[in-house]
Amino acid sequence: MSIKIKLQLLVLSAFVINILLVYGYYNLFLSREISSFNKSVQEQLQSETTRVSKEIENRSDFKELLQNISQEKGLVIRVSDESGLTVFQVGEATGVDVVNNASSLFHCNDRIYLLNITKPMTVKNISSYALAWHIFLTEALIILIILLFTAIPVYLDYAKPIVSLQKNIKHYREGIRPKSVIRKDEIGLLQNQFVMLTEEIEKEKQKQHLIIASISHDIKTPLTSIMGFAERLKKGSLPADRSEQYVDIIYNKAVSINNLVEEFDDYLNLHIHSGLKQQRITAEKFCAILKSDYEEELTERGVAFSVSVSCPQDVLFVDISKMRRVFGNIISNSLKHFGRKEPSIAVYCSRRGDAVHFSVEDNGTGISNEEMQKIFDPFYTSDKGRSVAGLGLSICREIVEACGGKIWAENNESGGTSIKIDLAAMARTEKLRSANQAD
Repeated sequence: MSIKIKLQLLVLSAFVINILLVYGYYNLFLSREISSFNKSVQEQLQSETTRVSKEIENRSDFKELLQNISQEKGLVIRVSDESGLTVFQVGEATGVDVVNNASSLFHCNDRIYLLNITKPMTVKNISSYALAWHIFLTEALIILIILLFTAIPVYLDYAKPIVSLQKNIKHYREGIRPKSVIRKDEIGLLQNQFVMLTEEIEKEKQKQHLIIASISHDIKTPLTSIMGFAERLKKGSLPADRSEQYVDIIYNKAVSINNLVEEFDDYLNLHIHSGLKQQRITAEKFCAILKSDYEEELTERGVAFSVSVSCPQDVLFVDISKMRRVFGNIISNSLKHFGRKEPSIAVYCSRRGDAVHFSVEDNGTGISNEEMQKIFDPFYTSDKGRSVAGLGLSICREIVEACGGKIWAENNESGGTSIKIDLAAMARTEKLRSANQAD
């Protein structure tokens, strides 16, 4: 349950409890006090009315006396004759919340009159009585009790977990990792997201350590060779052909280091500059580009290369330059894993559901099932003699997923490896217009 709903229920519960406590207090105590208070006020007013009626008994100037009493005590006084007609009235009951009435008879000029006195009471007047203070103090006590009892669950459910989360953050800085919680509200979600964040940070730290190990290993090995051959060249006692051989070795080692650094820069740039320049292109034209890029080069290297497409008019929406790089990395990776048999690489393009499916198949040495799911991880290698591998397939996955596709690997019937790629195909109604734009 979310904190918002919990707080709403807590406020509603406090309101209901307050009503019930006030209602119980009224029934048990307050009703009797109010009744006693009203009775007391009424008796005092009746006594005052009787006293006034005796004071004005048989006095012809009773009107003047009643007017003075009304102004002095804030009373509403009305005198009516035997027929009920009002013969005199003084005072106004403005802003009245409660009124009390009392009546008494008096004689004047051999006639009987009814004296009616009303005592108006406002909230301000009532507050001066002890009863009002009892009500106020009781309500204040009820609210205090409710606050005390609600403060406990608020502290346990909200304040304490937040304080605990703050401590977890502090402990994580000291190397202690936080643990997940089972609560489902926003605080639990925040705690679990923090745990997930720390796990991602730890993974990123491991990756950074692996990057450092990768750079150290893959640069140290050729650099050691370069230093060794350069030291021999410095002696100057080598034959010319041997010196030229050492210079070629040094150059090739330097090229290897440069390729490693460029590949690492490409990996970093792919994360830093993730923007894509996507364009529409038909599967036929994209496959023609691949064939043009690699057919001549691979033929010269003795590798049979073919490209076939069975869905030529399907349209892709991809970053063409980056996707060319994907296939270049895949083909380069295949060239490193050929056996003794005549090497071959084939690219197949077909429609599969809502996607254009590419399959780059070689007849190399293949990949074990255990390693199949790991070859796209950064710096993973199947060579136990090396710390890390290249970043080519990891870069491929980053690019394909950025274009909304997916990539995976399988072993094929020839014993080699097939790299599979699915890219979303655009609606067929856009194909002709897309193809024209690609031109």
